Amino acid sequence: MRRKSMSGIEGSYVSSDNRNEYDPMRDDAPKVALWKTWGLRIIFAAMVIVLGSKQLNYLLEGASQWSNWRGLGHSMLFTLAILAIGGVFRPLAFLPVMIYEMAWKIVWLAVVALPPFIAGQEIPSIVNAKASLIGICVLIILVPWKYVWWRYFMQPIEPWRRKKPINKNK
Repeated sequence: MRRKSMSGIEGSYVSSDNRNEYDPMRDDAPKVALWKTWGLRIIFAAMVIVLGSKQLNYLLEGASQWSNWRGLGHSMLFTLAILAIGGVFRPLAFLPVMIYEMAWKIVWLAVVALPPFIAGQEIPSIVNAKASLIGICVLIILVPWKYVWWRYFMQPIEPWRRKKPINKNK
């Protein structure tokens, strides 16, 4: 049986016998709306430009004066901005970076910002709480959740080890 390849180019066919069951880009992937991929690209680009430049300035200004935890935070945020470069070009492949971005902000809002807010105190200004809430809401809309479910939960897991090849010469 022969079928058209993922590239969609006429005359380009791949034998189904050559398909790997662990191939992440199979034909049964849910379709992702183009506006969602472009929205993700814009968010990734904003992370690179805004977060990257801000964190780079922090790192160049005075990392020697920071506590270990502050240095860790700035280093991790700068690394997140570097990883976001890949998301500008391949937003679906770099979805775990975006999911991590949402997850840490949700944790921060719930654990760090919410208790003082409920107590009527000032929220720590490490991260802008309002911008984080808006960003999370936008990402909830932009992330293609059907694709995430299909890609990370419905695909067969990678094998823990390869089957030993059978030596037919013996």
